[in-house]
Amino acid sequence: MSFGRRLWWLLAVGLVIGCAGQPAPPPTLPATAVHELLQIGVTSSASPLIPLIEAVYAQQNPQAELLFVSANSDTLATDLANGQLDAILVHHIAEGETRYFNPVALDGLVFIVHPNNPIQTLSSAEVQAIFNGRITNWQSVGGADEEIVLLSREPGAGLRTILRQQVMAEQRISPNALLEADNEAMLTAVANNPAAIGYSSMGSASQVAGVKILPVDGRSATPATTADQTYPLTTPLYFLTASAAEPTGEMRAFLAWLQSDEGQRMIEGVYGRVR
Repeated sequence: MSFGRRLWWLLAVGLVIGCAGQPAPPPTLPATAVHELLQIGVTSSASPLIPLIEAVYAQQNPQAELLFVSANSDTLATDLANGQLDAILVHHIAEGETRYFNPVALDGLVFIVHPNNPIQTLSSAEVQAIFNGRITNWQSVGGADEEIVLLSREPGAGLRTILRQQVMAEQRISPNALLEADNEAMLTAVANNPAAIGYSSMGSASQVAGVKILPVDGRSATPATTADQTYPLTTPLYFLTASAAEPTGEMRAFLAWLQSDEGQRMIEGVYGRVR
């Protein structure tokens, strides 16, 4: 081998060895968006709120992931206290509640019957007498000569508490009332029984074709009559957090959006606006 070719060979080998001894730089990865998971409990009687806001908020706020959990109010309150939820949406706030809460919509306690029931309206006094058990036949309130099948929600349901506070006063709900496990079960039971009467929320019952909502004291529950609170059994839907302090970060942003003009437009076809 000539001197020139030998020199070229030595330089090439040295270059290969030198390169092999240096670690390759790490690959450059694309930046990953930071997602924050918000676990929100929703009382079963307010579940129609979820599809009104979920997709729109997710599209506008890809940095936040909403996970909704549905149950009755007592179960949600327990899960919130145990740290399993970040906030809950409920119709009833316990007296003396110290955690932060704010209304995001106006709903209403409504009384529902089968569409074939000829009754068109009830007074507050008649509702109280029916659910107390003093009125047991539809004929007493202008209906058919037929025994009333009385339905109520399970203990722990927020609407049951509202019924007791706003309608029953000091009177108990009849022990003969058949208990339904959740709002969906209540709506199904009424839809399947022409003699039944039960109760639900305006926002939920208005989405079901198989039940009829009765006006109370001549006032129908609508987004407009709950917004101006002329419906006598208007009830707010509250956003309740796990802390006494005002929410921060993504939780604050979500609550602010719910109460914003855009958020209120999303819900006003089913619920009354708070703003």
